Amino acid sequence: MKNFGKIKNIFNELVSEGIATKDVKSIDLFKKYVKTVKENEILKTQFLVISNIENKVESNREKATEFVKENIALFSYFDKKRMIELNNYLAEFITLCDKGSLLKEDLEYNHKSLHENIATLIFTKRTPKTIDTIVEATSNVVEYILANKPKEIVESSGLPNSIISTIMVEKYNERYSDLDESEKEILKALINSDDTKKKEVYSKTIRECIDLIDEKLKESSLDAKDKLLQVKDKLLNDKLEVNEDYTKNISKLVELRSSLKQN
Repeated sequence: MKNFGKIKNIFNELVSEGIATKDVKSIDLFKKYVKTVKENEILKTQFLVISNIENKVESNREKATEFVKENIALFSYFDKKRMIELNNYLAEFITLCDKGSLLKEDLEYNHKSLHENIATLIFTKRTPKTIDTIVEATSNVVEYILANKPKEIVESSGLPNSIISTIMVEKYNERYSDLDESEKEILKALINSDDTKKKEVYSKTIRECIDLIDEKLKESSLDAKDKLLQVKDKLLNDKLEVNEDYTKNISKLVELRSSLKQN
């Protein structure tokens, strides 16, 4: 598969749906995708070049054209066959969560034309017969940049200025701008935090749940107090472990906190 942009777009959708529906499998698959991209120079270069172009805002045609050419030139050192193999490897991830239909050639999505033109520039061999194809694709990408507008980023998102923020910012703004600060912090911890930060977020969420329970204990019936105290005891004895169950456990805490707020 030559169109890395389509793969990138699909994983954006997967993580958005995964977080919205608490689908641990989709979130874990996204994290595997991120890890693979970060650890492979070819995949990382494709990701960064496509992100560069998607986010570039430039009103000067000459500068925009030079920007496109310099980005595409980064692939001159890579074996194209190996690039396709790696892209196919990532595409296989998508089939693991029964989303293979998203890989169909005729599937429409945002930036489809842009991604196809970038793929053309990356994989078309420079010969006298392909000059028109290359010039046309370059022109199309330049036109996108000239018409592009700055992305409106939610300032309070808390997402890091890194590869993850580039992946997530568009989908985050579309779907998660109404999250409160605590929920945003949990989202960040799920996607791109080390164990220390994950423990910190987990502990903070437990503390919020305990505080909510303490408030309810003041006005609850005897039977309700007994149940609340049982829950509180479990929270106080939670081991705060960061392991393969972290996503599931933090999700349960979020559900508990939400329930305590509503009832």
